[in-house]
Amino acid sequence: MQSPQAGTSPITEDGPPQSTEVPSLLPLFYYNQTIDHFSKNSGNFLQRYYVNSTFYKEGGPIFLHTPGESGINQIIPTSSFVSNLAASFNGMLISLEHRFYGESYPPINDLSTPNMKFLTIDQALSDFANFIKYPPKELNITKDSKWVMVGGSYAGNLATWMRKKFPNLVSAAYASSAPIEAKLDFFEFDQRIAKALPCAQNISDAFRFVYDPILLSGNETAILGLKQQFGLEMLEDNKDFASAISHPTANIVQNYVQSPDIPDPILSVCTPFSQVQSSSPETSAFIYAEGVKAFLNITGIITPEDKLAKFATTSINTKEKNDLAPYTYQYCNELGYYQTFPKSSPISTRSQIIDIDYYQGQCDFLFPGIPSSPTIKKTNKKFGGFNGKFSKTVFVNGDIDPWTALTVSSESANPKVEKDTIFLIKGGSHVTDFAPPSPSDSESLQEARVFVFNTLVKWL
Repeated sequence: MQSPQAGTSPITEDGPPQSTEVPSLLPLFYYNQTIDHFSKNSGNFLQRYYVNSTFYKEGGPIFLHTPGESGINQIIPTSSFVSNLAASFNGMLISLEHRFYGESYPPINDLSTPNMKFLTIDQALSDFANFIKYPPKELNITKDSKWVMVGGSYAGNLATWMRKKFPNLVSAAYASSAPIEAKLDFFEFDQRIAKALPCAQNISDAFRFVYDPILLSGNETAILGLKQQFGLEMLEDNKDFASAISHPTANIVQNYVQSPDIPDPILSVCTPFSQVQSSSPETSAFIYAEGVKAFLNITGIITPEDKLAKFATTSINTKEKNDLAPYTYQYCNELGYYQTFPKSSPISTRSQIIDIDYYQGQCDFLFPGIPSSPTIKKTNKKFGGFNGKFSKTVFVNGDIDPWTALTVSSESANPKVEKDTIFLIKGGSHVTDFAPPSPSDSESLQEARVFVFNTLVKWL
């Protein structure tokens, strides 16, 4: 098969296609979706989706993307590697919103525990299957069209599991940074962050010898003083505070972008530690606190009015629609992913008081009556986890992405997959490959995109 032109430069051994010219604004559509796929008496709700058919030719593959734990936007369908990929196959790209995210909700008044019963992995997968079996007539999709499920992160799981559960509907899947192993105590997350940071020892010393002794002292005056040092005195719960000050390094590593066009984010974190003569824990603690304050202000996460109250467990809103509460429910119910302090590691970039009980306490507070622990074993047994059998699925992961510890690229994984279907991007982080191609992309990132195209060619 030759790379189809599709109005864009085809992906070749020299790299991915350049950005395609598509309408700046795509119209928003609504699909009449079933609320409960496992009941004969079920109502419906409206599920939002975008369609990019700019380069579609009849008979071309249909790329079905879902953003997973967030509402849909126009970035993936119009200006991403995924949109370029679909164009290269003369395909149509549909971005379908996950139930309970964005505006795709069943008719409920709030996000209380009883109303969340229809937010399950199986219900979500059945949504996508329903859409494929009964696509909107106005799209004029032929019955013999091949469907490719696409997703990154949790949505990458969904892409993988759609191909596994509905191989008769999904011809191939493309999963980026998919943590296919559900896990309760996800201490490896922090281990990988520490591995990615040259200054991890400095940050670890700050927590071990300065912050944690204060937080564990019971001295309310000293604890308040520590919170004020970070500008986070409004966070009353000590574990919420400890979680908040662990957030910036995790965020920077997870969203790391390797590009000559911008300052290296990881070096930006670590440079201040190397510019002082003293490497004492107290000096490291001061430098880290200043860095955290700067990060939270620059990114807009903290404002004078808010004081980062959004990091307080009590501020997660279950009274009205939002994306944070549903995803919290999902990890409380079926996925886990509790990012805890790694007890066996000599170096850690988070507080030792961040443990399983902290996350389970959030679950119990927000969703009274929820099971006492996520159904991890059931999820892994159903979908395979590390040992799953996944056919016609191309996986891409980043070697510094903390989530890679739960993907098919993990040292603990032993998936049953076809040869040459897994690619690990050097210097890559979370869903790096979905970004729009750029001339400044690393060689490994360019190779990953060529790998995805060449692998899908074999199946389409």
